[in-house]
Amino acid sequence: MFRRSIHRSMPPVPRLRFGLKFVVLCCLLLSRLSAADPFAELVRPTEPLTPEEERAAFVLPQGFEMQLVAAEPDLRKPMNMAFDVTGRLWFTESREYPFPAKPGEVGRDTIRILSDIGADGRAKKVTIFADGLNIPIGLYPFRSLNKETGKVTWKCIAWSIPNIWLFEDTDGDDKADKKEVLYGPLGWEKDTHGNLASFRRGADGWLYGTHGFNNTSTMRGKDGSSITMQSGNTWRVSLDGSRVEQITFGQVNPFGLCFDQRGNMFTADCHSSPIYQLIRGACYPSFGKPHDGLGFAPTTIKHTHGSTALCGIVYLDDLGWGDEFKDNIIVGNVGTSRINRDRIEWRGTTSIGHEMPDFLSTKDPWFRPVDLQIGPDNALYIADFYNKIIGHYEVPLTHPGRDRERGRIWRMVYRGNDGDRKLATRALPTDVTGLIYELGSDNPTRRLLAMHELCDNHADQVAKVLRAEWTTLPKVIAQGNAMMLLHRLGQLDENVLVEAINHKHPQVRLGALKVAGERKEWTPELRRDVQKALEDEDAAIIRAAVEALDSHPAVGQVGMLLNAADAAGKDGHLYHAVKVALKAHLFDPKLVGAMDWDKFNPGNQTELLYDLLFLAKHKQSAEARIKLFQNYSPNAETA
Repeated sequence: MFRRSIHRSMPPVPRLRFGLKFVVLCCLLLSRLSAADPFAELVRPTEPLTPEEERAAFVLPQGFEMQLVAAEPDLRKPMNMAFDVTGRLWFTESREYPFPAKPGEVGRDTIRILSDIGADGRAKKVTIFADGLNIPIGLYPFRSLNKETGKVTWKCIAWSIPNIWLFEDTDGDDKADKKEVLYGPLGWEKDTHGNLASFRRGADGWLYGTHGFNNTSTMRGKDGSSITMQSGNTWRVSLDGSRVEQITFGQVNPFGLCFDQRGNMFTADCHSSPIYQLIRGACYPSFGKPHDGLGFAPTTIKHTHGSTALCGIVYLDDLGWGDEFKDNIIVGNVGTSRINRDRIEWRGTTSIGHEMPDFLSTKDPWFRPVDLQIGPDNALYIADFYNKIIGHYEVPLTHPGRDRERGRIWRMVYRGNDGDRKLATRALPTDVTGLIYELGSDNPTRRLLAMHELCDNHADQVAKVLRAEWTTLPKVIAQGNAMMLLHRLGQLDENVLVEAINHKHPQVRLGALKVAGERKEWTPELRRDVQKALEDEDAAIIRAAVEALDSHPAVGQVGMLLNAADAAGKDGHLYHAVKVALKAHLFDPKLVGAMDWDKFNPGNQTELLYDLLFLAKHKQSAEARIKLFQNYSPNAETA
């Protein structure tokens, strides 16, 4: 599933005696070092520990305690996790990995639900929601109306070779009795550790996910939309199978996806950079693939945390764990059996990660944290693929040491230095008033679960309340989320959206601009206010305006975007977002042909404009370059 690079250099063959002695000496030294450090071994030399022994082996930050939620035989080989609005924890169990079930055979893998989690963290009930699966990974559970029966039913969207499926429990016994292909068939044949994973539903209602290494997939929506992905990519889809969209291009093998409070999306990747803050439409490094002409998008960190097997990313805004952990990113490192931590410094919209002491380490080399989730109770949940071997290519897939019978899920609880901190309730409120209050929660899981529950099951009531009372919500983040919720319900008046775009608080303006980017139709008044936002003092607002204009190109916006590029300065993420938006404009022959290039002044961004027009490679872009050359003299190298 995960890969770790090991580069070996061989001494020149002609240097016989000295070369051979040197190699032997190095091998002896490496063998001694490996023997002294079981974490350096691709096949761990230690014996497995019991769950209680493993719990005692963890090294935690001050103020935290570790609790066991579930272990074998109740689960084996957990992959991805997700919470539902009632506080239950769903997860995929993939015992078949790395070999898929053969054609005609029924897989042993499952989707399970953990519920009745006590104060000690232990789940008292384990339910098999769906079985007979084939290396399931990404999943998203939710409940919504079944239009045929008129009843609200539990559903789960999940990957299981070779499709993304919609499973449904139609009779209320917590077991799926109906399934249909939502998207697929999709690629899996070349690499079972490069499948579809990290399903996360965003505030916009779309389901986001990652596409893994080496496989090629063509994903189609019922509306005729289609995307083809080869190796690492990110995408989003509608929950009803109607539409697919590609979000970013590239990465090697992303496994883990999350959002921060501003709506920025992050992924953990293997072999390129461990953490990316993604820019929609941007291109990222992958094995042997060129960029799109704009250059690869910026990274968040350049250090590797000693491994290329990073996964299960979580952004920590402020969960009440103390200032030390505010604006941190944590990632599971299955290669080193640790959870790594980076402090994020914001320079405009650019996130710069500073390596910090590990968030979690252990004395047990079998610990493999494949997925991390913030629970609605403010605890960190860890899916532990507990195994002697994790490497996909470095160790033969047939190696008998690959364990298929063990797996654990852990809960890491913050008690504070005094040990008196209490967990929040896992279940969200059941009434509309309580759910609306959760729109302002500091906990991202509660905030998003509340949005989806309101939209999916309380549409009429919540629309009426929010239209009348959105400005009175106690937290500004809730007011921004109210804009997106009303948009999703089709109940957002444009005058309200314009009011929010011009709101005094940046969090509301940010939420409103993200909504503007999702709206299909713009009036001249809305376009004017989005363009005006390019002059905002807050870089996050400018970037949201840039991304909204990217989805709604117009002739008059090219100069505005070039000015935004000029003002971006050292904000690399903002600058690249502007380049992506300019590409959307300048690659349109009709738009370029409609511009008056004799009177156009590119300002300080002449070279950028020339480069983008050259990349466009259509007749109108060539004519524009000639006219610009006649009026402005870029340096000879650009010309």
